[in-house]
Amino acid sequence: MKIINFKLNTNDKNVGDCYLPDSFAGKLPVVIYCHGWGASKKLDKAPLALSKALTDLNMVMVSFDFFGAGETGGDFNQMTDARWASNLADVFNWVCEQSWADPKKIGCFGTRSGSTAALRFAEKSDKVAFVISVATCLGLYHGMHQGGPAKILVENLETLIQGGKARFFETDFDINFFKDHVTGAPIYEIQSIKCPVFFLQGADDNLYRRAEAWIGNQIMKKNSLPVKYVEIEGGDHILDKVPDECAREVVQWLREIKILS
Repeated sequence: MKIINFKLNTNDKNVGDCYLPDSFAGKLPVVIYCHGWGASKKLDKAPLALSKALTDLNMVMVSFDFFGAGETGGDFNQMTDARWASNLADVFNWVCEQSWADPKKIGCFGTRSGSTAALRFAEKSDKVAFVISVATCLGLYHGMHQGGPAKILVENLETLIQGGKARFFETDFDINFFKDHVTGAPIYEIQSIKCPVFFLQGADDNLYRRAEAWIGNQIMKKNSLPVKYVEIEGGDHILDKVPDECAREVVQWLREIKILS
């Protein structure tokens, strides 16, 4: 495996890494890794195991820092899900232009809030070949037991309208974050995703994340869309306790949908 670094020259100038096979010929399928809140492009155990498995099979993994994270930087309280989805679109377009990428076989692997960005992007783009969603966030229970952005928006509406901020997961956001999260949540338009979606969850993950994945799975099934739902026994929130099982499930599914031969 070899690693190539990049920095975009557009919008938030996202910084990332490309994990490529040591040697290859032609254009390769690509998975773009989308990290969650509090994380970065640095690969945790599960995506790292996946990167090794994919490069062995002549596939590329791309990982990048969203706005407010890692080397991309920026004030995190200016983050919105729409901004992260736009970051992903910028990286996706950059990948499409690379000589090693097959533009018809580029998809996303989103974990936690990264899954929100991946699903929102897939709802708007017909170029995405697939989406893998781990610790899925559709917008229903984003705040879990704390209550989600909709609850916080209602409770702090007067303050937010007057230009103040409200706290969500240790960060103070203005009204733009809450309005975007509530009105643009993937749950409303998930039926518009035409590419295959794989909801890959840890059986030991919390009920909120598993419930959102199951609801997304059911909506897509009801609309006769290509979808699969799997829970890995012993799997935690981000599947770091089962990295090899995560890699195997993803590789098997990518073969099922003809991304890998």
